[in-house]
Amino acid sequence: MNTFTADPSHFTMGGAYYPTGHVFAMFTDEAAAQAAAAQIAAVAGVGAITLATPAAIQQAFAQRAADVGTGAPSVGREDQFMLRFVELAQAGKAGLLIELADAEVEAISAILNASGALLAESLVRVGAAYEALLAALESGASAPAAPSAP
Repeated sequence: MNTFTADPSHFTMGGAYYPTGHVFAMFTDEAAAQAAAAQIAAVAGVGAITLATPAAIQQAFAQRAADVGTGAPSVGREDQFMLRFVELAQAGKAGLLIELADAEVEAISAILNASGALLAESLVRVGAAYEALLAALESGASAPAAPSAP
C-alpha cells in the first residue's frame, strides 16, 4: 500500500481537495484503515489504495483548510470535506485514498460501511447513487442499494 502525499493536480484552483476518480475515506485509526484497504484491494478493477496517516493529512490539508473562503469558492462540498478531514486527522483518525478505476462503486461503498468508515467522499459523479452513498456515509447509516441504470 502506498503512503499518502497530496498530488498538486488533485486540488482545485480555489485550493479544495478534489481527486477525481477517487474516494477519500476516514477511519477511527490506521489499523481500521489498513483492514479496510485489504478488503478493498480484493475488489475487481480497483486502482491504487493509499494510506493517509493523521500527520500526512494534516500536512497536506491544514494550511489549505485554514485558507478556505479566502480564494475562489468551491461549487460543491469539497471545502467542507477537506475541513472535516483535517478535524478528524487532528483527533488521530487515518484515511484511505482509493482510486476507483474500473471498480464497482457499490462494492467499495459496502466495504466502507462494513468497515466503519467515519466519512467518505466519492469524487466521481454517478448521479443518484453518488448522492445516496454520501448521505449514508455522512449519517452513519448503511449505504442504500444503488439505483438501477436507466
